[in-house]
Amino acid sequence: MFQSMITAVNSDEGYTEIVRAVVEGRSVIPVFSVLRIGENSLGEAARVFGENNTLPVDEIFVTTFHPKDVVFQHLEVPRVKSMKNLLSVASFKAASQFSLPPDEVNVACLNSIASLKTGLVPAFIITKRKAVFEFVGRLTGENFPEPNIVDVKPFSIFKTAHTSVFEGNNIVFVVDKNYSILLTLRGEEIVGLNYISDGFDELASGFSEDNSLSPKTDIQREFLVGSKAYYDSLIEEASERLEGLISYQLRMYLTNTLSNSPNTSAADESLFTRFFVVGPSSLSTAVYSRAFQRILGDETEVVSMPLRIKETTGITYTSVGLLMRGGEILGRRKLTFKEETGIKA
Repeated sequence: MFQSMITAVNSDEGYTEIVRAVVEGRSVIPVFSVLRIGENSLGEAARVFGENNTLPVDEIFVTTFHPKDVVFQHLEVPRVKSMKNLLSVASFKAASQFSLPPDEVNVACLNSIASLKTGLVPAFIITKRKAVFEFVGRLTGENFPEPNIVDVKPFSIFKTAHTSVFEGNNIVFVVDKNYSILLTLRGEEIVGLNYISDGFDELASGFSEDNSLSPKTDIQREFLVGSKAYYDSLIEEASERLEGLISYQLRMYLTNTLSNSPNTSAADESLFTRFFVVGPSSLSTAVYSRAFQRILGDETEVVSMPLRIKETTGITYTSVGLLMRGGEILGRRKLTFKEETGIKA
């Protein structure tokens, strides 16, 4: 039987993960993964991947763009009947702000067409096409084909989430190695968002081989793909340190997100009483969840974002989401991720 394959490249500042998976029926099954950390992580990961895989030109190839290279912005737009018309209007508005022709700007909407009927001012991702071309050029320079999808972090991670939990008003905090994003949601619609240029890098770098860690533990790697099941003492210590680092800033981030959105105000904070947290692994998610529980206290329910996958997959949740995005190209929208022991390098 013919099998479809998907390759995902999750390349960030300081790390690159490449995962290849086979699609069998409605299951996505990883068969190879490589994670490299450091300045030349893309080149090193691509070399290892190439030594173990041959990528056909027609294979589904998906990747993700760092959020520091885009602009997140709410744009006042007229009510239109199709997403195509909405993006056309938004492209002209965004291009005028950058003093660029509309065809030099990429625009994606983070809200549904239906949400416009409620009066919501939609949020957009605005990217200069030159930046996308340069990013794709770095990938093709490592012998990858042009991608079928260039997503923007961290949104592929929501492909792994039980979105049915987003009833009412919610806050979602997504953290990665060197950035975080705070979102406010009404149902599944984004009503505000705030890009934060700090992630867990500083926190993780503060740990050395001590009683919490076994010898030769790569704590940066563990924050990316590690399981919370093995690190009870580390989670407690790291969450206490994080509380000291971010206690004041977290309140400020939340207030700024609400006050800077045309859909909310700072006075609405009392309406957002549930706070979801997710990192690239169950370990990083647990550290941030525990710290935020202490910071926000009893008035806010802080929980790890429920996922449709096992907490321990051996790869980042971002890469799992990218594989699911690739599956959508194949016309399979109810895919499940099946954890199997593939080849890791």
